[in-house]
Amino acid sequence: MSIDRTQPLLPVTQVQPREASDIAQQMRKSSTQTKAQVSGTEVKLSDAQAKLMQPGSQDINVERVETLKQAIRSGQLTMDTGKIADALLKNVADDLKNN
Repeated sequence: MSIDRTQPLLPVTQVQPREASDIAQQMRKSSTQTKAQVSGTEVKLSDAQAKLMQPGSQDINVERVETLKQAIRSGQLTMDTGKIADALLKNVADDLKNN
């Protein structure tokens, strides 16, 4: 079985060099347009969203994280790799059943 070579893609139009002053002028123009658009935007977060954004949310057990960090540093952290492997295999099996 042979594979035919593909022809290289040609550009649609030729690239034309620009003057540096043209590029700088376009950058200034786009930045002033962006500033004008942003100045009228106002965003309000709901109370629930504001609570989630606060660092005091209880999603992470900080004490447990610190305990694990100390155990890792001291070399005393032991893990049951068999249990981890079993959980991974179960997860993959469940994913295969659902798909």
